[in-house]
Amino acid sequence: MKSKKMKIVFLVLTMICTTMLKAQVVPFYSATNDKYGYKDEKGKEIIAPKYDLAYTLEEGLAAVRLNGKYGYVDQKGKEVIHPKYDHTWKFIGGYAAVKLGDKYGFIDKSGREVIPLIYEDAYNYHGTCCYKGQAHVRQNGKWKMIAINK
Repeated sequence: MKSKKMKIVFLVLTMICTTMLKAQVVPFYSATNDKYGYKDEKGKEIIAPKYDLAYTLEEGLAAVRLNGKYGYVDQKGKEVIHPKYDHTWKFIGGYAAVKLGDKYGFIDKSGREVIPLIYEDAYNYHGTCCYKGQAHVRQNGKWKMIAINK
């Protein structure tokens, strides 16, 4: 009986680990055209080098820069959030801080602006620990904590 349970546990863990490994893509640089793309764990090109800068995946999305603007791609290479921001941060707890012009706000993974871009500065959303559901922003020269409206 124990042997059968152990085999089931091993099979489930193997399936989970295999799925996680297959989902990972990493950025790579191409000196040929001075651009970045993404490859899977076997080295197969998933996204052809076309970005000026490419970051690692965080919560299934990776920030990329194209023609001076930032957006996000998913692990399959789909441009989920078109590059339009002047700067972006990684996703934490499903949200990321973004900058457009001289204003900051927060977006969700669909690109919807969940906190309007009205702040002078912002620290990335805190999805864990004691700041769960809150972020640091500066408005009228003063820092404060705000809640992310879900």
